[in-house]
Amino acid sequence: MIDINFVNPFLAATLHVLKVQANIEATPGKVYLKKDNPATLSGDVSGVIGIVSETFNGTVVISFPEETFLKVMSSMLGEEFTQLTQDILDGAGEITNMIFGQAKITLNERGYGIKIALPTVVSGKGHTLQGTTKNGPTVVIPFTSTAGSFFVEITLSN
Repeated sequence: MIDINFVNPFLAATLHVLKVQANIEATPGKVYLKKDNPATLSGDVSGVIGIVSETFNGTVVISFPEETFLKVMSSMLGEEFTQLTQDILDGAGEITNMIFGQAKITLNERGYGIKIALPTVVSGKGHTLQGTTKNGPTVVIPFTSTAGSFFVEITLSN
């Protein structure tokens, strides 16, 4: 099981980044292990970033349905977007990077030693992503927000 003290900085960073950058209020749902609820989680736009430290590796994924993502980007950039373009998709990487950066500060203050990483953006209707580590647990944090629902997945391995 992933320690809740590791998950909470990502939860807090997600809420903070959406509030500050896009003026969007989000509410986390019940955190659960993906293996306990194997229903496939899919998104239309996902930001993916690797977690690398001296003692473990993993990934953080934030996935949005297209409609939610367009509302987030419209609010964040101050103009209405109604379709996905490459410029808008790059915003998923920016959001992921901001959330990761905030969580990394908190975690490194606690001695985790997480290194800098660059996000990747995956897009496509209803895609699913497997964590990069097959032998580690995946924690899912579902969110509801004023823009719609989305989720964050954290996968770790030793």
